[in-house]
Amino acid sequence: MGKYLERAKEIDVYGSFDVVIVGGGCAGFTAAIAAARNGAKTLIIEQFSYFGGTATASLMANINGFRNQIKPDELQTTKGIGEEVILKLKKIDGIGRSPYAAASVHNDVKDDLSYAFAIDTEKFKYITLKMVKEAGVHILFHTYFSDVIMEGEKVVGIIIENKSGRQAVYGKVVMDASGDGDVAYRAGVPFWQTKHDENNRLDDCLMYKVSGYSNPEKINGCEYKGTMVLWGPTPGPGNGADGEELTEEEIKVRLSVFDDLETKKKETPALKGAKIIDTGVLIGVRQTRFIEGLYKITADDVIEGKSFEDSIAMGSSPIIHYYGYRRHLNHVGYEIPYRCLLPQKVDGLIVAGRCMSSEQQAYESWRGMAHVLAIGEGAGTAAALAVKNNVQPKELDIKMLQNQLIKQGAEIGQGKKSLERSSAL
Repeated sequence: MGKYLERAKEIDVYGSFDVVIVGGGCAGFTAAIAAARNGAKTLIIEQFSYFGGTATASLMANINGFRNQIKPDELQTTKGIGEEVILKLKKIDGIGRSPYAAASVHNDVKDDLSYAFAIDTEKFKYITLKMVKEAGVHILFHTYFSDVIMEGEKVVGIIIENKSGRQAVYGKVVMDASGDGDVAYRAGVPFWQTKHDENNRLDDCLMYKVSGYSNPEKINGCEYKGTMVLWGPTPGPGNGADGEELTEEEIKVRLSVFDDLETKKKETPALKGAKIIDTGVLIGVRQTRFIEGLYKITADDVIEGKSFEDSIAMGSSPIIHYYGYRRHLNHVGYEIPYRCLLPQKVDGLIVAGRCMSSEQQAYESWRGMAHVLAIGEGAGTAAALAVKNNVQPKELDIKMLQNQLIKQGAEIGQGKKSLERSSAL
């Protein structure tokens, strides 16, 4: 197609912030709340008009990973802001029936959350927006990230596009919570990714909502007050980080969604009278780029329940695909190191969410949205403390960060250590 030399021009500076967050999914909005609550002047940009990302735009109405799905499950591994979201949803009757409900005998009370919760995605949008606003975060919806502003190997800001045109934004710390690692990619951070047709890649999926079914206990879906979200068609080979291929994915699944329901009706009699009433605005993209960070969390870390001196969150969900079966963990959970959020070669940047540094097997566990909520809180807290102490994210005192996370009510492994001490007595 050749090349086009874009005309150089001056653009307006939208503003300067302590922390600038790209993406308002489960990592991004929790990071924004945490950063603002820790005193940082925080901006979050989001392409949609609500937060939640995969949970809302992609209709993935099941938040799982608050503890091990099977025994041993005595430790709730996501607390802090993630727990706060669930408890606020409960207060406004925003929790439904998860397809994993039978796997857990826990409740929906503080420090005893079940493994998974189905959610009303509209109430989730409301609660998360309310929390972000109450924290004092500056929000830009309908806004896209276009490029990075660099000083040498340091990210010092971003270029955005929205109805106001192309603008510059400066930030003392920039956070990539885009899911696809878009900021890190533009900044030149090394990354890896699998091709869509490789066996160890998780398939993308269009979620859709139905009504008119019967016997919901017989259907594998996320139910809320007479409606149910189902896992729908997958597109086949593609790359959700490529504009043309993402478009092709969307076309394939949307043209096959009604056939998908008809197939499900033949397999599941309880769906006989069901009809589609909604589809996700965005296909559920499960994985694209993973950055190369200062540490890459591994399969052994997850399977063995490893602890880290720089832990900022925990994970406990099974490895869902890589081994050909749902490989559950035989421990209460593993720790997630801060170094996984710190990219190689580039300063001024923290990467949070599904594009952080990880092996495939490990990702298939910590990708659970409860874990991502916790990772976001850790990232946002780190960003704010780095600004407050006038250091780069890679230079931050990890003990200071961990103490603050524990003070905020997060679980970073202290509960696991208490269990281990108790069992040793």
